[in-house]
Amino acid sequence: MSRSGRRDRLVVLRIGLAGVTLGFALSGCNEIEPAPASSYHPAELSSPDPQGVREVSFTEDAARRVGLRTSRVIASGPDLVVPYAALIYDKQGKSWVYSVSRPLTYLRVSVVVKEEVDEDSMVLSAGPPAFFFFITTGATEVYGAELGMDGNH
Repeated sequence: MSRSGRRDRLVVLRIGLAGVTLGFALSGCNEIEPAPASSYHPAELSSPDPQGVREVSFTEDAARRVGLRTSRVIASGPDLVVPYAALIYDKQGKSWVYSVSRPLTYLRVSVVVKEEVDEDSMVLSAGPPAFFFFITTGATEVYGAELGMDGNH
């Protein structure tokens, strides 16, 4: 076989090999379809009450991802003590905590802050009753879910 014949065969072989490689690469792009953004809903919302407050129900996976933690309201005489991290302030400056209404379901409850005990705790003069469960970690994520900011927009 002549030199030009071998060169032509090498060119054809290289083009064929490149085509096969490109074919495999492109076929791999179609194997996994991305899930639509609306398929994952980490929280469900109830209808709003007259104050516009909604119950927020998290999936177990969402609660785990957010790291939701709860505790009981502590009674200190006539006052109630909660961790500062449990408090949420709305755009009007009103203070709230999220109470546990059912497993993985939370309801925003209005509270009145009486004083700061230390940098970690607050005394409430009004709020959920003592020994009631409320969110201590993850309250801002629940508030975001209540406002419709659950990652699907």
